[in-house]
Amino acid sequence: MKRNIFYLLLIFLLLSCNKKENINNVSNNDASNYADLFSNKEINFKKLDLGHDISTNERYFITNAYISFIPPIDSIKLTDEERDDIISKTGYGKGYFDVDSMFIDEKIKITCLAGYTKKEGDNLNSLISFIRKMNNGNNFTEEYYTINGIKNIQFKINMDNATSILYTIFESNNGYYFILNYTFPVYYLEDSLMRIANSLNSVKF
Repeated sequence: MKRNIFYLLLIFLLLSCNKKENINNVSNNDASNYADLFSNKEINFKKLDLGHDISTNERYFITNAYISFIPPIDSIKLTDEERDDIISKTGYGKGYFDVDSMFIDEKIKITCLAGYTKKEGDNLNSLISFIRKMNNGNNFTEEYYTINGIKNIQFKINMDNATSILYTIFESNNGYYFILNYTFPVYYLEDSLMRIANSLNSVKF
């Protein structure tokens, strides 16, 4: 398990480096330039049908934000101590959203981070602005979907053609935005996408 925690730490260190490089570019003025994308009538949120639930994992509840979902198949939840250790070493998530939990699939190396942020101030806009700063050209996509009637924004980032990152921000009606962040190696692409699709399909408010 320690080797897998080391792998997870490397991924979040990579993300942290991106954050440190770009954080000075994310000002309040930048954030205020983005309207709430979920309420923008000009954006077409396409329906994304991800099929039926095929997971054997138990549903995980985030009580602070009144949200539940199923982590990727065969993933293991890190202890609070392991989670806090990663965050303290990388700073990942700080200043943009509250991290509730982290999961890892030890076999194919999918990681899943679950977090949330309140619907207030520039929380959503600051997070989106930060993610968009990772856009280096062809390695970045931004898509708008509904999954089971829930609007969400998905950002996919390819890191050095070895690891992909998928940020998904869900709109809710309970005062919070729900954030799922998946990292997965491209050499396990098919298995990774199946597990991630199942996890996204399970989100309930």
